[in-house]
Parts: sequence; C-alpha cells; structure tokens
Amino acid sequence: MRLPRRFDDALMAPPEAAGEIDPALTAMLTAWCAAGAFPRMTEPLRAASIAPRDGLDGAAGALDGSHELTRLGRWPGLAWRLRLLARECFSTGAARPHDPWDCGWWRAGPPSAAAAFRPRRPTLLMVRAPDADAADALLSTLRAASPAYTRPVRVLVVAAAARTGIERL
Repeated sequence: MRLPRRFDDALMAPPEAAGEIDPALTAMLTAWCAAGAFPRMTEPLRAASIAPRDGLDGAAGALDGSHELTRLGRWPGLAWRLRLLARECFSTGAARPHDPWDCGWWRAGPPSAAAAFRPRRPTLLMVRAPDADAADALLSTLRAASPAYTRPVRVLVVAAAARTGIERL
C-alpha cells in the first residue's frame, strides 16, 4: 500500500469553499478542466486566463468536493472521504471525471515549489493577477515539469487583461 501525498500547501492555498456558487461558471470551469484529462490524459498541463469575477472560489469548492462534503454532512462525508482515500491508496488507475480535484490559489514565491510539485489528484491552480514575469516563470516551471505529471494540472490566471500565449475563458 502506498500512502497518498497530501495537498501541496507549499504551492497553493485552498479556496474559500463557502464562496457563492455560480452554476454557469462552475460548469464552464469543470468542462475546461476536464478537457484533455479524461478518459485518457492527453494534456497534462493546460493554462488559460479569465477576468476577475465572483464565484471562482465557489466553483473551485464544487470541483474539489468541499460543497459535496457540506451537503453530505459529518458521518456520510467522512465515509465518502475514506472511500476516496482507500481508492488513492490501493489503486494505480487514472483519476475519474467525477473525482474531486485539488484546487487552490497560488502562493507566490520562488519557482522551487512549482518545480517540486507533483499532483496527487487532478489539480486546478488559480493565480491572482500576477505580474507578467512571475506568471511566465510559474508557467515555464510547470511546463518543464509537466511530462512527469501522472494527473492533469490546470492553471487559471485571474487577471483583467488577457495573457498572451494562453487561451482566454
């Protein structure tokens, strides 16, 4: 049995799961994240930019399972988490489309955290209005490491202006 890695809090901070939920934003973000990830991972890393908007934390909370845990309640939520943990410990198979993602906001810092990052689950890394050099360094570091990723990683740059070289959502 291999023990699953933990959420990488050196690279990212969890979203505010109690954020409001915008169903259209959640559906759009979920579809974008899943493209190239399932049923077989063809794109280990994708990046896009999006204008700042309310509901990003709520959409991330839906994607990472926080809202499901709240809906289930204490004991059923614990049982659900234990089933996920058991599958991570005893399975070598690929992630499934409805499995929870690791979602979080980038903790700006040296590129060493991004270079050492290896996703334990499909991962959505959100980046708040970075300066262009920091965003380029982060994306470059993640792209260099992405051939070793066994789970998909999606980087969403939240900025008013579109970023060159990545798609705009």
